[in-house]
Amino acid sequence: MGKTLQLSFRGKRDLQLILPFIVIFVALVLFSAFSVDLLSSARAFVGGESLWSKGQKAAVIHLMRYASTHNEKDFYAYEVAIAVPLGDRQARLELARTRPDYGKVAAGLLAGGNHPDDIPGMIRLVRYFGRLPAVDRALTIWAGGGDEVATLNQFALRLHDAVRAGHSSAADLAPLLEGIEETDARLTPLEEAFSSSLSEISRWLRNILIPAIGIVAGSLLFPGVAIVLRDARRDWRHSLQLAHQASHDALTGLSNRIEFERRLSIAIAQTHQNGSGHTLMYLDLDQFKVVNDTCGHAGGDELICQVAAVMREQLRQTDTLARLGGDEFGALLENCAVGDGQRVAEKIRDAVSRFQFACRKRTFAIGVSIGVISLDQTVRNVAAALSAADAACYLAKQNGRNCVQVHHPHDAMQLFHGERV
Repeated sequence: MGKTLQLSFRGKRDLQLILPFIVIFVALVLFSAFSVDLLSSARAFVGGESLWSKGQKAAVIHLMRYASTHNEKDFYAYEVAIAVPLGDRQARLELARTRPDYGKVAAGLLAGGNHPDDIPGMIRLVRYFGRLPAVDRALTIWAGGGDEVATLNQFALRLHDAVRAGHSSAADLAPLLEGIEETDARLTPLEEAFSSSLSEISRWLRNILIPAIGIVAGSLLFPGVAIVLRDARRDWRHSLQLAHQASHDALTGLSNRIEFERRLSIAIAQTHQNGSGHTLMYLDLDQFKVVNDTCGHAGGDELICQVAAVMREQLRQTDTLARLGGDEFGALLENCAVGDGQRVAEKIRDAVSRFQFACRKRTFAIGVSIGVISLDQTVRNVAAALSAADAACYLAKQNGRNCVQVHHPHDAMQLFHGERV
C-alpha cells in the first residue's frame, strides 16, 4: 500500500515536472509556425507588389501604343495588364469593409497574380496586423496606388470610347493622354514607397520574431541546465533557419528580393559616399513558360534551379545573384565597371544559351534577356536602379530576346512609347 502511494506520488511529481516542458514545447512550435507564416505572408506581398508594378507599367505602355495605333489588340493587351493591379484593388477595398467577404478578397488577389497558397496568409497579415504602424502605412500607400490605378483605368476607357467614336485626332486625345501621363507619374513614387514599406515590414518581422523565439527558448533555463542547453541548441538552429529563410529563396538557395535590395541599397550608398562603381543586372528567362506548361510546375522549378546554378558559375564569389520572383533574377557586381559587367552578362547569356534542359524525354533550349545598368551617382535609390535595369531587360526582350541591353538615359522614353533600340 505504501509502495503504491509512493509510486503514485512520484508519478504526479514527474508529471508536474514534465508538464511545463510540454507546454513550453507546444508554445514554441506554435510560435515558430506563426513566425514562419508571418514571414511567408510578407514575402508573398513583396512578390505581389512586383506583379502589381509590372502590370501597371505594362498597361501604360500598351495604352499609349493604342493611342497611336488605334488597334484593338493593343487595348486588349492593356486590359490584360491592368487586370493585375485592379484585382489587388478589389481585394483591398473588400478587406477595408467591416465584414469583408473573404471569397471576394481571394478572387481579387488571384486576379492580381498571387499564388493561391499565399492568399490565406496575406489575408491574415492584413486582418490581424493591419493596425500596426508599418502594416497600416503599407495599406495606406496601397489604397492610394489603387485609387490612381482606378483613375488610370477611367482615362483608358474614355480614350477607348473616343477612338471608337472617331474622335481620334491629336487634339481630341491630348487631354486624355495628358491625364494618363500625370496619373502614371503619380503612381511611380507610390510604387517605390509601397515596395519600401513592404521591405520595412519584412525587416520588422524578422527583427521581432527571431529574438522572441530566443526569449521563449530561454525560458527553459529555469527548470534545469541540462534541458536548457538541449532546447537552446535546438531553438538556436531554428532561429538561424528562420533568419536564412528571411533572406534566401527557398527553391534555389539564392538571396531573395528582400536581401538583394538590402545589398543593393548598401552598394548605392557606397557609390554616393566614395564614388565606387558597381553594375546591376536584371535577368529574365526566355521560354520558361513553354517548359512550365509542358513539364508542369515541378519541371519549371527544376529548370529554375539548374539555370540558377549555371548563372552562379559565371560570377565571382563576391557577386550577389538573387531570385527576384518567378523566372526573374538580379545580379549585383560590386566594384565592377559597366563595360566589364556587360561582358559578364554576355558570358551568362552564352552559358544559358548552351544549356539544354531535359524533361519527359524532351530537350528544351533556354535563353535569357539581360538588362545592365551602371550604379553611378545618378542612381537615386534601389527602386530607381531596379526600374532602370528592368526597363533595359524589357528592351532586350523587345529586341528579340536572349540578348543583353545596357541601360541608357533615353531608354525610359523609348520604353514609354514602345519603341525598339
